[in-house]
Amino acid sequence: MMGTLLGRVGFVARNRRLRQRIETLEKFVDTSAAVLQYRRAYFEFHGKIAPAAALPMAKAWPNADCGLSYRDKLLSHLALSGKGAEIGPLNLPLLSKGEHKVLFVDHLDTAGIRKKYGHLEGVADIDRPMIDGSIEATLLGDAPLDYVVASQVMEHVPNPIKWMNEIASVLTIGGLLSISLPDRRMTFDLYREETNAADMIAAYLNEISVPDARAVYDHHSLASAVNMHFAIPESVYPHEVISGKGAIAAKIVEPNPIEIAKAARSGTYLDAHCWVFSPASFLLTMAQIAKEGILPFRCKQFYPTNEAARDRDNHSFVAVLEKVDTGTPPEDIRRSYLKALG
Repeated sequence: MMGTLLGRVGFVARNRRLRQRIETLEKFVDTSAAVLQYRRAYFEFHGKIAPAAALPMAKAWPNADCGLSYRDKLLSHLALSGKGAEIGPLNLPLLSKGEHKVLFVDHLDTAGIRKKYGHLEGVADIDRPMIDGSIEATLLGDAPLDYVVASQVMEHVPNPIKWMNEIASVLTIGGLLSISLPDRRMTFDLYREETNAADMIAAYLNEISVPDARAVYDHHSLASAVNMHFAIPESVYPHEVISGKGAIAAKIVEPNPIEIAKAARSGTYLDAHCWVFSPASFLLTMAQIAKEGILPFRCKQFYPTNEAARDRDNHSFVAVLEKVDTGTPPEDIRRSYLKALG
């Protein structure tokens, strides 16, 4: 009898401790800025509280994923019979000059790109090297274009709001900008905080033209050997870091990030992932920027990361953006990004 009673007391105590841990976790989650912003947007758009744990999620919208390849997600909505450009094709262009009327654009000419990326084979010939770092100046003579494709480019762009506005300036009304970005949760950016709208707007208002010290330090101080087995043998997978709860830590790649950040103050262009997103944070950030009337694109199609995919889709998400008329209300543009919240 005494043993049974003690067992029950122990069971009750363990349950109490478990409830306390759950309550602590729920309080932490419920007060997270990302969660609060997501829940507010979800309720505003759907008129009801987000279901279950109500954590930030995104969905394929308006068309379902249906097993599309990475390439098809980026290209299937474009008017490929028209004229377009692909930014940063390197050795993996999505478009073929033999099949499409496409111009390849990059920050250096062909010789410069091949010298910089000497370890890559089959680097594409560049038709339009950037003029003064400006997409508008580079492509103005070819405008208007029907589409622009930028795979794994925008995260490197120091001033993405200006970049998107310049792309819009060479697109026809209704023209499409098709972009993909790495999902922080699946890459070497795993430990980094996700970008907020204030940082992107500050870069726009301050007319940033190269990655600043903040972006360079954040990138190099936290870039870790996660999903980098092709280059770093001791890399770990994201799920190992997460399930390890701190006991499994990915190696920080750069040993001296502060010196690199100091160099960034001179105005030297130092490549970095300036911006870090998950699918949901991208949608919320773009919606907030759109509200300010400085985003000339609505969200036409969104595909969140598909972890089960066997191509680049397993660590990237895709957004197809449509250039709108200048008279389009900012609120209409803003709401187009909220529609893809899961």
